[in-house]
Amino acid sequence: MSDSANILRFESFELDTAAGELRRKGDRIKLAPQPFRVLELLVRRSGEIVTRTEIRERVWSDDTFVDFEQGLNFCIRQIREAVGDTAGTPRFIETLPRRGYRFLIPTETAMPAPPRTITRLIVLPFRILRPDPATDFLAFSLPDALTTSLSGLKSLVVRSSLAASRFSAAALDLKTIATEADVDLILTGTLLAAGDEIRIAAQLTDAASGTLMCSHSMQAPTGNIFRLQDEITECLVNTLELQLTATEQKTLRQDVPSNAKAYEYYLRANQFSNDSKQWGAARDLYQRCVEADPCYAPAWARLGRIYHVMAKFISSEIKAEQQRAESAFRQALDLNPDLGIAHKAYAQLEVDLGRAADAMKRLLVRARDAADPDLFAGLVSPLRYCGLLDASVAAHRRAVALEPKIRTSVQHTWFLQRDYERVAKSKIENDPYIVGISLGEEGRKQEAIRALLLLEEKSMTRMGNFARTARKLLEGDAAGSVSAAEAIVSSGFGDPEGLYYLTRHLVHLDQVDACFSLLERIIAGGFSCYPAMLRDPWLDPIRTFPQFSELLDRVKDRSHAAEIEFASLEGHRILQMKL
Repeated sequence: MSDSANILRFESFELDTAAGELRRKGDRIKLAPQPFRVLELLVRRSGEIVTRTEIRERVWSDDTFVDFEQGLNFCIRQIREAVGDTAGTPRFIETLPRRGYRFLIPTETAMPAPPRTITRLIVLPFRILRPDPATDFLAFSLPDALTTSLSGLKSLVVRSSLAASRFSAAALDLKTIATEADVDLILTGTLLAAGDEIRIAAQLTDAASGTLMCSHSMQAPTGNIFRLQDEITECLVNTLELQLTATEQKTLRQDVPSNAKAYEYYLRANQFSNDSKQWGAARDLYQRCVEADPCYAPAWARLGRIYHVMAKFISSEIKAEQQRAESAFRQALDLNPDLGIAHKAYAQLEVDLGRAADAMKRLLVRARDAADPDLFAGLVSPLRYCGLLDASVAAHRRAVALEPKIRTSVQHTWFLQRDYERVAKSKIENDPYIVGISLGEEGRKQEAIRALLLLEEKSMTRMGNFARTARKLLEGDAAGSVSAAEAIVSSGFGDPEGLYYLTRHLVHLDQVDACFSLLERIIAGGFSCYPAMLRDPWLDPIRTFPQFSELLDRVKDRSHAAEIEFASLEGHRILQMKL
């Protein structure tokens, strides 16, 4: 916590000189370091004339003296823009021609407000009192929509819908749920369809004591389901007395569907989106949603995600699907620049499009003041692609600290660090190739072969092809493994990290001829994990080739640039890493 000398307040603004941040009503306002230092000097000397000479001596170093006049004018413009001031009719900064500036607003030095207590909440699937095929989908979809909406609040950590679904079929033992989900509050509800109305009774319970904090019953026409979500959200905010920032209030009000049918399409699509066999149905419903309501940003974001996962695991029209995904994400962010689910999902697409550094920057900026586990989980893969493996693991740890049951892609980071023992403990159905290979490295080949064979028989996506590639290798069928790997490569598969696995796999099996064109493709695709390529023993057969040295130098330069960017964005502080 900053001490009292580090917090300067004027009107609704707060200047945290220790953190280098300007805030208004709790919301951070972007201001570059040099304008910030000028503002700090003026605020500390409120009411006094601060001469241009004094500003130069206190803020500018000798090596920037030549640019001082132009630089100071730029800083004052930036400050005025940040606080909503003008030179013609100044409220904050008065210009005294040829002399300097005077800060006009009284300031106070005060202890900062105590950090907001982070409350951990889980929204369980609602219990259906009387089955009705027309509305039963709401039992999962409405709590899922609530979870998404509430996850944008900084004072709440909301457990994922996937974590909540584990408790849907069990008897509601709240203490067990509280322990396993590691939450403070549990929201439960019942749902009843009665004619043209939907009735919901929601209860918010303190997990530790079992005390009922609020109970709220509501009903709405089946054509206005969103009203139920809005009422429950308002009840939660009021009961918990959450002090929402202006941005949070705007977020809760902004994404309101204007079309009742569109919202129904959205909720039905959400129900299908977690099942790969239903991705096509989810995509079609999201499309119908945005056609009915083109201004509903969450639907565009979810549509972008479905396009992306289908491009990665199913579709043969990979580039076209990726283009559709990017268009949908951009539409979502044009409608709502602060939409968290759009930023997280778009960052994963950016990784696959060769823009991992952009994804890293996007998520680090948003994670500065957030307690959102999905943001940190989303950072795991961009950091890995940039070669920042320790940072990737740190992002995973931050995500798990906020959401113990959250899934991240950290297994791939461990794999690239050759921590096969840890990868081998992961679920093979989630990452069949790397888990299968790791089990083999740990001397558990037969166990891996049996599990991979079962996955091949059940999988209808490219995961089954990767499982076959690993299984054939473990069985000693080199030709079969090469054939399986080449089939994936020739299918148009574009995931750079997956292609890297196949490249090292082929080199390991002495298939050197094709590896350099694949490496070119991987690097062009944005995979720049220098530590892995530098030390991977499976690449040893090609280390003496000049082509490999040239490629490795390119990867090193990119990784080094990403490391500099990571440091400039205060990545170590955000991920709580030791320098």
